[in-house]
Amino acid sequence: MPRLPKNFRIESVTIETMEPRGYLPTGPDTAVPTLFQARFLLAEPQSMVTLGVMVGAEGPVIVNLNIMASATLPVTPTSLRQMQLDLLLREAMSAAAVPASVRDEWLASLPPGVVPERNEFPAPSVGQRVQSQADHDAHVAAKIYSEAVAAGSKAPAVAVSEAMSRSRAQVARYIRRARELGLLPPLSSSEGA
Repeated sequence: MPRLPKNFRIESVTIETMEPRGYLPTGPDTAVPTLFQARFLLAEPQSMVTLGVMVGAEGPVIVNLNIMASATLPVTPTSLRQMQLDLLLREAMSAAAVPASVRDEWLASLPPGVVPERNEFPAPSVGQRVQSQADHDAHVAAKIYSEAVAAGSKAPAVAVSEAMSRSRAQVARYIRRARELGLLPPLSSSEGA
């Protein structure tokens, strides 16, 4: 397991099963909801993170991410880099696990003749996951870019490249996608990425 940074600590996690309900087995004695929200209270960086998690045959994926911070400790590129999404997803899956009897009770509560599909919520395709990650990266890049412009930077794309530790070519793709999503204004004819 990778070593956690000193400035990352989970205070608590709560799970809310979402509708429509369904459960997938995770072992002989456990199951997890196929769709749930995990709310994390982080002590460091001080914030509340909500993950929307969908569990399919290929495993869990994050389908929604919300980060709430305070005015004194706002969401910044640095705090975004501190978010350990893989760790949060593992913790969410652990916290969401229920005894297999919960799944059995759910199955017994279904109307007669209704047989749930093996995977009620198919996991997003590889292409969908790549697009979701690209959109997430575009959101992060747009925030950093906007902050750099507001701070008077003459090279906001360079600031994004440095903050995200990505190549200029990759950052140009993020910025282009951010413009497509309306997160950044369109380029004027005299501007460049």
